[in-house]
Amino acid sequence: MQEIIQRFAEKGYLIDPEALDLITSYSGAKTSLVKRVISSLDSSTIVVTVSDLRRSIEEMGPTKEKEAPDLLQPDLLKPKHCVDSGMNHPNETKNTNFASHTQVLTTPALEGNGGTKASAIGRDGHAPLAGFKEKYSAHDISCASLELVFNPLANSAINPLSAVDHPSDTCQTPFSDFELLADITGKSTCVGQYQDFIKYFRDRYSKIGDILSSRLNARPIESLGKNVAGREISIIGMVMDIKTSTKGNKLVQLEDPTGMVMVIFKKGTPPFEESISLVSDEVIGVSGTTDGGGRVFANSLTWPDLQEGMPPRSGNGGALLMSDLHVGSKYFVEDGWKRFTAWINGEMDDPLELVSKVKYIVIAGDLVDGVGVYPGQEGDLSIMDIHQQYESAAELISEIPSRIQIVISPGNHDAVRQAEPQPAFPESIQKLFGNNCTFVGNPARFKLGGIEWLVYHGRSMDDLVLKIPGLSYSEPEKVMVEMLKRRHLSPIYGNRVSIAPEERDILVIQRPPAVLHCGHVHTFGVTRYKGVTVINSGTWQGQTDFQKKMNIQPTAAIVPYLDLKTMRVRKLIFA
Repeated sequence: MQEIIQRFAEKGYLIDPEALDLITSYSGAKTSLVKRVISSLDSSTIVVTVSDLRRSIEEMGPTKEKEAPDLLQPDLLKPKHCVDSGMNHPNETKNTNFASHTQVLTTPALEGNGGTKASAIGRDGHAPLAGFKEKYSAHDISCASLELVFNPLANSAINPLSAVDHPSDTCQTPFSDFELLADITGKSTCVGQYQDFIKYFRDRYSKIGDILSSRLNARPIESLGKNVAGREISIIGMVMDIKTSTKGNKLVQLEDPTGMVMVIFKKGTPPFEESISLVSDEVIGVSGTTDGGGRVFANSLTWPDLQEGMPPRSGNGGALLMSDLHVGSKYFVEDGWKRFTAWINGEMDDPLELVSKVKYIVIAGDLVDGVGVYPGQEGDLSIMDIHQQYESAAELISEIPSRIQIVISPGNHDAVRQAEPQPAFPESIQKLFGNNCTFVGNPARFKLGGIEWLVYHGRSMDDLVLKIPGLSYSEPEKVMVEMLKRRHLSPIYGNRVSIAPEERDILVIQRPPAVLHCGHVHTFGVTRYKGVTVINSGTWQGQTDFQKKMNIQPTAAIVPYLDLKTMRVRKLIFA
């Protein structure tokens, strides 16, 4: 059964449990059936259903006695380099985009439909969107349980490592507690056509609009005619334009699938102060009075924020969070990495006994520094070849005990497409790493250690810091809170972040995760916001010449340790 799931996962499909049962009960050659089903699916399919199978079975006709070898013969999927020990083996290639970990689908991995953005999206050439914002104040952000800063290097003694501390990487059994919930790998649909943009923004609007609709009794913008002039109404819309009038009022054009309207936030009112933080392309809700002529005077503004009182989440084990290793850069903090690997391998004292509790490491992008990412980068590189950078990164990662499961997501310096969402590393890179490494896209939502993670490299922070007053690179956790507040990892379209117009906007945060993990800005930050543990894990790259000019102070060689049972964070310093 697992082999069937794996075959579909390798092609980027999930399978409905009933469809899986139908395949296992099929009397003919299952290999031929699976191949027929996969070849008949179109690019819009995400979940393989019973109807997909029945259609293929009917096309195949009566079953034949001699077909291709059956899919369920275990020897066909066994790695050639492994000796049969009677246990389940991983796939022949070391990493196959979670194919060996994919679970039978019980709910769609990518949900939602409908929504809009450009003026040609809605009826009569209109593209409406909507918004809703809850009151946001300083007390909403309370510090996560950041325990005493622990420097494992202090008073440590180097000890020889016994053989049991280095279990063999050969023929490892796939980790069973990882479950990929959503990423773009193998599911990209966009080709850059006009209709792609329409579907993308409609999906964004639909998903976030549904969140707001549960809190706001909104009406379509097209219904705001003269018959409702002077009445209090609520609308949901996407921010199309933001201006300031000569009187200092904020003028915000909102759009939903039925039309457009100008919302006026009068200077000096509470909604005006909130409107200062608005950014283009986000979906909000507004309540106010309409004049029946295309204008609404706002009385309140609502974002699709997380709800208060979310139950605490709890998992098992401990996790280390990293990002932005930038292997290949001459600024890579090699000494800090050596201290880290000595600690994680038990070669120095561990007074808090954390090493034995570490079960997972999650890396949020920029594993290498890349080549040609910015003008003059060659002057900052110690390794000029991109493939050699990944070979070096694989060697560094191999120094981590193989008992620890490592999840790796790409970033804007990595060798994948620059447009977000980004797929996982190609097979040519994945095969350089050990069997304890699992590769996901950017962003990626998955379950690990009994809790749900949302990992995003964080390039949209460049846009949010520029557009929202009060945000800075020195406090990345506050920028990440704004993502949660807007229910979108990259709400601004068309600025510094290149976003591919996929059919489904997986950058929308439909369900709050237990952990939101980002990197990109090279500064450490942690907080807890409405039940979500928010962590930016800093970097392993020292200060570059560019960062000196921009007065950016990276926090290199600092690793947050997250206790998944208590959700408390410790700050480990290896600098």
